[in-house]
Amino acid sequence: MATSNKEDHQSVSKAFRKLIRSEGYRHHVQTFLNLEVEPELPATLQSLLAAIDRAKQGPTEEGP
Repeated sequence: MATSNKEDHQSVSKAFRKLIRSEGYRHHVQTFLNLEVEPELPATLQSLLAAIDRAKQGPTEEGP
């Protein structure tokens, strides 16, 4: 029966975190694991996208 070693698990976790923090390997890891990464948009672009979504929904009825 296989047993789990907490120290080994932690060292693997540390190694993986170090790997994905490295700019050189980040793209490779994302591609290998088939991860989609959505970059954080600045607030101005987020509000612009929200306005575009509202405009696509059409005019809304607003009270006088």
